[in-house]
Amino acid sequence: MIVLPESIKRDVNNAFAEGHPVIVCGVTPDREPTVSFRGTAQTLDDGKLAFWVRRTDDSSLLSSIAVHPVVVLIYTNMADRRHYQFRGPARRADDEETRTRVYEASHQFERMQDPERKGVAVVVELTSVRGRGEEGRIDLSSN
Repeated sequence: MIVLPESIKRDVNNAFAEGHPVIVCGVTPDREPTVSFRGTAQTLDDGKLAFWVRRTDDSSLLSSIAVHPVVVLIYTNMADRRHYQFRGPARRADDEETRTRVYEASHQFERMQDPERKGVAVVVELTSVRGRGEEGRIDLSSN
């Protein structure tokens, strides 16, 4: 199991507020790449990331996860020489506890975009984390 260092948790949880939104990459059912910026990306537990998808009707990312669940999330702060690649299977989390937790932990600006909470939470179970953080090179794996 992956246990994220506190410095990585801090980077991810403050990414949007500090101008470094996390990028999520997946593969559509038609095997095309899909990429989106996620201002709601956050750590959920030691080895999980989560984000909110507010427009569920036309989300290529949600339709991608249903067929090709493995996604990659990218965080970059090149000015401070910190960058991470997170990888793992993603799933919709429709239970109210997770939905509430992810929505409420999202930046206020992002919550204002979906005040009626019509979106869904997505949880990514991390299988690897690579990059460079405060401690230097990062190479974590759940294998």
